[in-house]
Amino acid sequence: MRTGNIKHITIAIVLMTLACGSISAQEPVTINTATNSDTAKAIVERFLKALNYEALPADSMLYIESSIFDFHDRSDTLVMKRWFLPPHSHRVELWSHGKLQLGYLTNGLDNARLYDTIKHVWQKMTLADYYDRGAAYDFHTPLYKWRTNGTEVQYLGEKEIQGVKVYEVHVETPGMYKREYLFERENGLLFFIIEHPEIYSGEVDPYHRNVDWRAFTDYIHIGQSLLPYTESYRRDGRVTVINHRYTFLKKEKKKFE
Repeated sequence: MRTGNIKHITIAIVLMTLACGSISAQEPVTINTATNSDTAKAIVERFLKALNYEALPADSMLYIESSIFDFHDRSDTLVMKRWFLPPHSHRVELWSHGKLQLGYLTNGLDNARLYDTIKHVWQKMTLADYYDRGAAYDFHTPLYKWRTNGTEVQYLGEKEIQGVKVYEVHVETPGMYKREYLFERENGLLFFIIEHPEIYSGEVDPYHRNVDWRAFTDYIHIGQSLLPYTESYRRDGRVTVINHRYTFLKKEKKKFE
């Protein structure tokens, strides 16, 4: 399901080559510049308003099938399958060579499970453990819950990248992570995130494989919502590209039990 394709900047920072795509011809929205924080919040709110997650129909499931390509290892193409039933039911499965390698699900209320790859069964887990681990596979953007997770945002100013105006916003969740988000000034869409090593109790976790950057190079209309079609990221010098396919399916609560 691919309609209303919106292409924008494809970027790679520092050691990557900058390349521009076409820009959606939307009227720029005036940003509140009362304070750095107010400006950053306005930029983030504008982006979330464009995504319009609230318009996803509650009477059906959103199904997302994502093809994951690692350019350093093309022998194995991973496929991630996700189901979302508003408001909180969520299921994710990661498949490789036809085998289920990872799985999480929750109804968001009283049930959460993970897939045991040894016993090949779904086992109960606490909701706290699910939100600590499974929530990383939520299809929403990292900024979706910024109001409730203690995230601080600060506007770093306007920049120009190969003739395209962008806003830069610093995002920090105390004790967890620091990131810089780049948004196109003209259409307000997020296209690049610079990620810093995650910090726990004041120290960098030596076991965390940090993602250097994450890019969003296409957005598509899914009903009345706008969701990313292509993502890419670099970790440990390796570039991975993810293509998403979206569709709406008949409501099925058993998926989350």
